[in-house]
Parts: sequence; structure tokens; C-alpha cells
Amino acid sequence: MILNSMLLIVGAVCIYLGAEGLVWGGSRLASHLRVAPIVIGLSVVAFGTSMPEFSVSLYSVLHDVPDIAVGNIIGSNIANVALILAASAVIFPVAANYSRLRNDILIVIGVTVLFIGLSLDGELNRSDGIILLAGILLYIYRLIKTPLLSPESITVSPGKRPVHFIMALLLGLVVLLIGAQIFTNSAVTIARFFDVPELVIGATIVAIGTSIPELATSMIAAFRKHSGIVLGNILGSNVFNLMAVMGIVPLIKPIQIPANAVLIQMPLMLALTIILLPMIRFQGGVRRSAGIILLGVYAVFTVYMYRWGGR
Repeated sequence: MILNSMLLIVGAVCIYLGAEGLVWGGSRLASHLRVAPIVIGLSVVAFGTSMPEFSVSLYSVLHDVPDIAVGNIIGSNIANVALILAASAVIFPVAANYSRLRNDILIVIGVTVLFIGLSLDGELNRSDGIILLAGILLYIYRLIKTPLLSPESITVSPGKRPVHFIMALLLGLVVLLIGAQIFTNSAVTIARFFDVPELVIGATIVAIGTSIPELATSMIAAFRKHSGIVLGNILGSNVFNLMAVMGIVPLIKPIQIPANAVLIQMPLMLALTIILLPMIRFQGGVRRSAGIILLGVYAVFTVYMYRWGGR
């Protein structure tokens, strides 16, 4: 117990340091490449922070527990909006340009609808995986074609070369993922020591644990007032979770979709994505009050999963 408690602290420290490096390197690299920070958030940061979801989902499917794989992805996407974006907004309101973000949000909504549609037959097979992977390739192509920033909007760190930013970003990502793994494993072990039911562990610790990189990165970005990285990380991570993770895993082994996921969790995931459109349009971002409401939604969802989610 003492060892796991110490590892829990070590994991938390690694998460903080990794997130600092990821945000610092990502924001500086975006400036140097003359692209908006949200592009780095939508691509490099989002892909990197989605790696825990990929590893857990792949492991779960290969070990014949597909419910964990599906629940992990859907739960992570719900947590990205209702927990991570919400918590970031409570720390510092997340500003956003509606005209610039509208298409990105519509893409996430479209991807979510596509994923739900492919899941209605109760399975994600190899054909579904190919469709999702084709979608992520188109998404990456669109990001590559994103217009560059004008020279006057660029801020440069004196004496720093691009390699420094790239190394900080990659090192931060590695430390972040290692910290998330240590933190999650220690938390699961401690929970089992106190006889917390496996269902509760899976619905809370595993889902939130694989979202720790997004949480840490977004929280640090919120403190640094990098709203573009916060929103880009959330939106991009949701796209990568649904199209890259759930595109690759079915190619290895088809995934059975639980009926409860289609009836309850997927509609909530879609609703939380859709609500971002009017929120950003009429509020200019995610205000602190909206963050508090979203956190309340996540608390209700967690209680529901604890009491009735497994039925």
C-alpha cells in the first residue's frame, strides 16, 4: 500500500512535468511553423494523448473483454468534454472563435454520428475499421492544408531552434504517458485493496486514467491561457479516439458493441459534442458557469454508471 501510494505521487508528478513540456513545446512549435496553436492541438497533441486509449482498447479486445474497449473510448470522449474541457473552463474561461472552430466541431459531430451508425448492428468489423481509418486520413490531410498564420502574429522564443520545441514536445509526451500508466496502475491497485468493485474501477479509474494526458495537458494549457491547445486537444482527441483507435483495433479483431453503450453512452457523447456549437457561438467559448454545469453532467453520468450502467 505504501509503495503504491508513493507510485501514485510519482505518476502525478510525471503527468504534470510531461504536460508542461507538451504544452510549451506544442505552442512554440506552432508559432515557429506559422500555424495556429489549435492545429497542433488537433493533431500532434491530440494523437499523442490518445495513445493510452489505444493501448487499453487493443489490450482489452485481444484479451476478450471488448466492453472495456468500447466503454473506454466512449467514456473518454464524454470525459474530454464534460470533465476535461469543463475543468479547464472553471480554471480559466476558454475563449474561442466560432467562425474558425465551426467546421472542426461539425467534423467531430459527423465523426460521432458515423461511429454510432457503424455500431448500430452491434459490431465494428474490419470493413467498419477501414471506413474509420479512411476518415482519419482525410482529417489529417485537411489539417496539413490549414492556412498558415501571418508573419505579424508570430512570437519567437529567442535563442531557440525548432529542434528544441520538438524535443520538448516528444519528451513531454513520453513522460506524460509513463506518468499516466504509473498513476492508473497504482490507483487500480489501491482501489482493489479497499474492495472497490471491478465495475466501478473500470467505469471510473480506467476511463479517467486513460484521459489523464488530455486532462493534464488541457489544465496546464488553461493556466497558460492557450485556449487553442485546450480546444484542439479535446476535439482532436475525440476524432482520433473514434477514427484512429476504433479504426485500427477492429482490423486486428472485430469488436462487439454492448447494447447499453448504443442506447445510453453514445447519445450522451453525441449530445455533449453538439452542445459545443451554440455554446461557442453565443458565449464566445466555454465560460466558467458552463464548465460547472458540464461537471455536474459528468457527476450524474458517473453515478448512473455506478448504479445502473452495467445492467
